[in-house]
Amino acid sequence: MAKTVFFDEPLWTNWHLTVRDVPVAGRFELHNSAGGATLAHMVESAAAIQALIGRACRERRRLRAQGAAWSFSEAAAVPGGWCLATGHANWLFRLPASHVLLDYPFDRDGLILCQTGISVAELNMFLEVRGRSLATTGASNGQTFVGAMSTGTHGSAIDQPAIQGQVAAFQLLPAPDVNLWIEPASQPVTDGRLAADLGATLVRDDRLFSAALVGLGAFGIVHSVLVRTVPRFLMEMSRERRPLTEGIERAMNGGGFDAADLPGGRRRPYFFQSVVNRHIDAGHAYVTVGYDLPWEEDHQLDYDLVNKRGPGYELAVVVANLLSAFPGLTPPITKAVLSDQLKSFKARKRSWGQSFNYTTPRSGTAGSSIAVPTERTLEALEILQRAMKRTGKVPAAFACRYATKSPGRLAFTRHERTTIVDIDGIDTVGTRKLMAQAVADLRAAGIPHAEHWGKINQMTAASIRDSYRDDLEAWMRARTDLLDRQAEYVFGSAFLDRLGLTSPTF
Repeated sequence: MAKTVFFDEPLWTNWHLTVRDVPVAGRFELHNSAGGATLAHMVESAAAIQALIGRACRERRRLRAQGAAWSFSEAAAVPGGWCLATGHANWLFRLPASHVLLDYPFDRDGLILCQTGISVAELNMFLEVRGRSLATTGASNGQTFVGAMSTGTHGSAIDQPAIQGQVAAFQLLPAPDVNLWIEPASQPVTDGRLAADLGATLVRDDRLFSAALVGLGAFGIVHSVLVRTVPRFLMEMSRERRPLTEGIERAMNGGGFDAADLPGGRRRPYFFQSVVNRHIDAGHAYVTVGYDLPWEEDHQLDYDLVNKRGPGYELAVVVANLLSAFPGLTPPITKAVLSDQLKSFKARKRSWGQSFNYTTPRSGTAGSSIAVPTERTLEALEILQRAMKRTGKVPAAFACRYATKSPGRLAFTRHERTTIVDIDGIDTVGTRKLMAQAVADLRAAGIPHAEHWGKINQMTAASIRDSYRDDLEAWMRARTDLLDRQAEYVFGSAFLDRLGLTSPTF
């Protein structure tokens, strides 16, 4: 039988070590039944979770599922509550086309049922040997798919939405006696047999689907998701440090790629990223571009899931301490790190899953992401450069990646064409100050923006209302309508309480 196993651990720390020593009441691990992956065993897994939900309600204890605990922010933390680690619950199933509605508009052969703890890396490896692929992911593969979906993790393909845009349906456990299979009413996908096999009630509801899709763990435990996949393809990737020309700037601002002088000529890239840091490398950018190509049958799938170039735990701490003592070293050290981590390469062919490595945790590093309309990218970067000048010499870099408007009421990639401006660097007081100053200055300039739920952010109850407006109200109404008072408390957290999304009152 599936079970949850308790570990008496009083403190919790996230994967990237940016949230440390959070007092908790203990940690549970979800373990599958012996005997292999079957839908009958999936029913047992859901029942084990629901038993724990029931206990949390009876004992007035908050409960939070944690996949890889990948978020830089406090999104996965549950002070005083129970952590539910889901990484052992990582089964995958191909949905037979016979279970899909005949008028379903997407590829009926490419639907994969993923259990709650499957990582993006595991899903990539499962798919690509079977001739399928994800259309987009984040920049690394270590997250669980459900965790990335629940925080709206942005994708990295310019004509694709964030990662949750690949979700066709999902299974939600919002109470000890409620098991829901949720599909959008406007785009139903299954004929009902899958829900029945999972012991779930089929619900077709656009309102609930769009709210709980980026649910931040506040709607219950997502036990499984049905993911749309595409035929596998190759990415031909190139990167180089190059002059920041008018053509590159036009491409960064959504003006097209005709004048950018990219390796593919005027062909539209599948992936485009620029790292621009005037304070350390004026007049230049590190440009990474990728083009999708048909699959080659002789291509070898060899996954490197370890970031061999990563500096490791201690070096980042040493560098942070060194820069705090000698801030004058910041520009040369930051430039040297960028040059090492962003080495040039040309026409490297890999699958999508091979293109983005698993990232090891590194103490001393920090990251934030801010989404703005693509046509205001250069304006936003100028504001960030001024914030950098105001805060002084900071070991951080700015990078721009792109996505389309993404589903989910609280998806932070909200604009028809969205640029995600990343601020990444060594975790110093100055870096944190830069992140705060950047958001404050964007707000003062009136540039529409939203912050990544899973990265270091400056969110307040007022700022998320400014960012999400009616979508926030719809999200909160859907949650209130779904949950009873006990579950509203159990699936809250201090992070969400502070933002006014949940209440600390039982």
